Amino acid sequence: MSMLRTVNIHKTYPVGPTEVNVLKGISLEVEQGEFLSVVGASGSGKSTLMHILGLLEQPTSGEYYFEDARIRYEDDRELSILRNRKIGFVFQQYCLLQRLTALDNVGIPLIYRGMGKPEIRERSMAYLQKVEVADRAHHRPNEMSGGQQQRVAIARAMVGNPALILADEPTGALDSRTGQEIMDLFRKLNEEEGITIIVITHDPKIAAQCRRSVEIIDGLVTPPADDGKPH
Repeated sequence: MSMLRTVNIHKTYPVGPTEVNVLKGISLEVEQGEFLSVVGASGSGKSTLMHILGLLEQPTSGEYYFEDARIRYEDDRELSILRNRKIGFVFQQYCLLQRLTALDNVGIPLIYRGMGKPEIRERSMAYLQKVEVADRAHHRPNEMSGGQQQRVAIARAMVGNPALILADEPTGALDSRTGQEIMDLFRKLNEEEGITIIVITHDPKIAAQCRRSVEIIDGLVTPPADDGKPH
């Protein structure tokens, strides 16, 4: 089953009296259970593509299919529900709320589902255990290392049992050893949980650790996107 498919996606931004074409016709298919990297230099369009895949932005033109259903952008509420139930996000700067403990940060997506507090805490603790930071459950972000904060962010992305995790430069703020630990964790989650994971990165060494890699250059996917072979 296809996890997602884009067909001739374009994204244009107005800049003063002109327009900048960031994505210039992206066609990409990702199968369920893939561990894929999207690699590209700064300004190549890879983060814009991630925002579109994560339903954070609407393409200027083209079609996007998620689990074989075409995405329609007319209903913001439906898009929000789909994001909350199907997609988990991991960002370079962790994006944890500083006033909340690790346990409470992980539970945030479940609050929007209307779950009761006991169930939220139980599930959040289970995912902190899964990413091996349960001992930091009652610590706030400023009491944790960068690697621990990123593990908490991954637990938050996973707590709602998403079909897809989008990770935007997830090792960018970490030292090489800790970054390797995070990539090892992604690989483990992909293999054991079957979650489709897409890692957005500028680093070829990080990209090479995924089962398949595609490259974006100047808003276009290079030929490896179509060969279906791991890199």
